[in-house]
Amino acid sequence: MNDIKQKQVRWGILGCGQIANAFAKALTEVEGCSLHAAAARDAVRAQAFVTEHGGTRGYGTYEALLADPEVDAVYIATIHPQHAEWIAHCAYAGKHVLCEKPLTMNLREAKHAGKVARDRRCLLREAFMYRHHPQTQQVVDLVESGVIGKVRMIDASFCYNAGECPDSRLQNKALGGGGILDVGCYPMSFARLIAGRGQGRLFADPLELKAVGHLDVKSKVDMWTTAALRFEGDILAKCTCAVQMSAENQVVIYGEHGRILVESPWFCEGQVRTVFASGREDTVLEPVPGRSLYVYEIESFVGELRGQAIGARAVGMRLDDSLGNMKALDWWRAEIGLAYEADRG
Repeated sequence: MNDIKQKQVRWGILGCGQIANAFAKALTEVEGCSLHAAAARDAVRAQAFVTEHGGTRGYGTYEALLADPEVDAVYIATIHPQHAEWIAHCAYAGKHVLCEKPLTMNLREAKHAGKVARDRRCLLREAFMYRHHPQTQQVVDLVESGVIGKVRMIDASFCYNAGECPDSRLQNKALGGGGILDVGCYPMSFARLIAGRGQGRLFADPLELKAVGHLDVKSKVDMWTTAALRFEGDILAKCTCAVQMSAENQVVIYGEHGRILVESPWFCEGQVRTVFASGREDTVLEPVPGRSLYVYEIESFVGELRGQAIGARAVGMRLDDSLGNMKALDWWRAEIGLAYEADRG
């Protein structure tokens, strides 16, 4: 492989679903990047995908894409249970990897994935797009500025109602369905981020976690669930997620002197407001228009590939942060009695 610092980063995408489409569209907005290839179980579908997005080659197997010497980096957009396997295959093929969240099904798989990537000197990152958006950095800056005093509690939720779709990846246990792995990873990652930044660290891991939830009678996966967490310094958090319930998706950070309300934490399309005990309310941040969330994510990843120094206080998801998040998600699942086939290993 040529020195990636000096050339165009050519991407391959594993999977051609909805999120892969969003990623491929964003690639066209990032200077120094291009879509080279995509792979699906159907070669015709893969070729139609790359044609639509300005790529070159469509493959009918993932193995064929990884054998392509012109692919520098791979975005994994497969179903959750396939993440660990294909991270390893990518690393063995010498490809850098940006894997859609969750990184793997559990902490054991995530540790192994990290080791394989490290041994092969491949960059591995988990694709939490909101963590690269300026809004998230600005929220962290507000917390660190002390504008609301010491952080006391964090309330984060990501819920939607997909209806009854037992055969979809959202609700099929064999496909990694359920709320915690699909969207619960977002509020957990935000709570850990803020609990850490409230104490001068990059992130924090919970000391205690208690959870309740509803497991579907047929699918046996979580449809809605809430976890209560305690971090060092007695910072408390509530993380709520659902795939069969509507809710107001937001993050509220409570401090000694007021609170920070993040209206659209996951898609960064709303306002960020501070509300103080006196009743004064300030609109601190307006939405940042015009750029896809995935553009920021890709730019961050490519920046690391090119050896650009990552700021000491940056909010992007590092591998050690991803491992901490997987550990917390494992704990959450154990609390409500949710296990997958991957947990047997």
